Amino acid sequence: MIEELRIKNFAIIDSLTIPLGKGFNVLTGETGAGKSIIVDAISVLLKEKVSALDFVKHGKNEAYIEAVVYIPGEKEFEINDEVIILKKILNIHGKTKTYINDSAFTVHEFAKIASKLINIHGQHEHTYLLKKENHILFFDTIANLREEVERFNQIYMEVQNLKKELEETKKDISLKKQRTELLQFQINEIRNANLKEGQEEELLKQREILRNVLKLKELAEMSFSLLYGDKASVYTNLSKVLSFLKELSKFDSKAEEVKNLIESAFTQTEEAIYILRRLKDSYEPDPKELEKIEEKLTLINKLKLKYGSTIKEIMEYAKKAEDELSNIFFSKETLKNKEEKLKRLSDEMISLADEISYKRRSLKSKIEDEIINELKFLGFLNPSFEIRINEKEISLHGKDEIEFYFSSNPGEPPKPLVKVASGGELSRLMLALKCVELKLAKDSIKSMTLIFDEIDAGIGGIVAENIGRRLKELSKHHQVLCVTHLPQIAAQAQHHLKVEKFILDNKTFVKVEVLKGKKRKEEIARMLSGRITESSLFHAEELLENQ
Repeated sequence: MIEELRIKNFAIIDSLTIPLGKGFNVLTGETGAGKSIIVDAISVLLKEKVSALDFVKHGKNEAYIEAVVYIPGEKEFEINDEVIILKKILNIHGKTKTYINDSAFTVHEFAKIASKLINIHGQHEHTYLLKKENHILFFDTIANLREEVERFNQIYMEVQNLKKELEETKKDISLKKQRTELLQFQINEIRNANLKEGQEEELLKQREILRNVLKLKELAEMSFSLLYGDKASVYTNLSKVLSFLKELSKFDSKAEEVKNLIESAFTQTEEAIYILRRLKDSYEPDPKELEKIEEKLTLINKLKLKYGSTIKEIMEYAKKAEDELSNIFFSKETLKNKEEKLKRLSDEMISLADEISYKRRSLKSKIEDEIINELKFLGFLNPSFEIRINEKEISLHGKDEIEFYFSSNPGEPPKPLVKVASGGELSRLMLALKCVELKLAKDSIKSMTLIFDEIDAGIGGIVAENIGRRLKELSKHHQVLCVTHLPQIAAQAQHHLKVEKFILDNKTFVKVEVLKGKKRKEEIARMLSGRITESSLFHAEELLENQ
């Protein structure tokens, strides 16, 4: 509940502190005294979008609106304090700033929290119930379905999270499969090439020989012929020289050294002849072998473009790929378990959605009747109220879409709540809804501050008294603040505040006074007859004593 409302530099308000009590509070005062400005200030506190230029007091740069709110045991907003201060600062030169207990919040988050603590019910005012998306929440509270719906919410969110997990798992498995296939292909491609270090250099040499085999054979043949094949070959001449030196060395020992050198040369020549013969015989054109070498070198170059600049680097890449492949793991069993869990939860979610939808539709007529009866009690002669339930795709609150439709005029079809024009009718409608909520679901609703503006427009007598009774009953569970001109309503309040406007030094000011005893009786008397007389005081006292 709001313990204190503080307003500064707002419209014609210079500085104002308004204490509010637990239960039923009323704001009264002459027409134009400033009651609506106070309600406007609370409305601005709750709204996301406001224009500072429309509300900041003339000559000032900033306006402040603060509500000191008592929320015992509140955990929903992750705020540990039982007393919190909702504060909004409007600046004509800058952005609107919002704070909760001096901690800055975005305007959206601030409004989201504030609207769960305070509701204003009046024409064109910010109200929780005028938002279509909140009708289903309100209906479920009245129908005592909140626990079932919260259980459905949990299952629904679990299903959505599991779907995301499943998609991520499938994506992960798919990526791992793709990676596995790629690595396996790369490993096979490298291993099947049967590469060895130094192989490329050897193949290049072989290719060069095969490309020039005819020239090489010719050179080898000519060399062999000079060395051995011709009559005047090296071998023949060395044989003759060696024969001459052997004969010479028999007579002169000095020739022995030369003979030995020629013998060594002759032996090496024989070995060279043997090698050269094999070499020249090996030089035969082999197109198929050359083609094989070209193919191998092409393959090596292809692998070099993919995996490294040398055969060594290519083989190292294959080893790393094998290591990575051995560490890749994905479990089809995990995927299967998640799919089975998703199916089980989805079936449970659908079944619960059907069950909740059935209960909603079963309770729809009863709740409509309760609201219509309440509307009649509050002065509507022939009201029409419909709760329209349409099936849609399953979402956070089930398979239903709910919207309230209302008409206060016979023969006029019900319209969406947001299109109801009359401020007084809207306030009474909200009062009826809240009263039915309290009657049918008292134990499951949270206490909050409810502000009713223009609720007494166009009514009087017994209807006004009935409205006062309902506001008083509602105040047993919620804090109620009502702006009223009717004494029948004001007399039933537990806390009475009077708003007055006065002029000082050619400036307009607003003040709020808490009325008790004699002053309250005088205000009720003024409200009864427009002025304070003995007769109006007598009736005021009688009205107060009967509450």
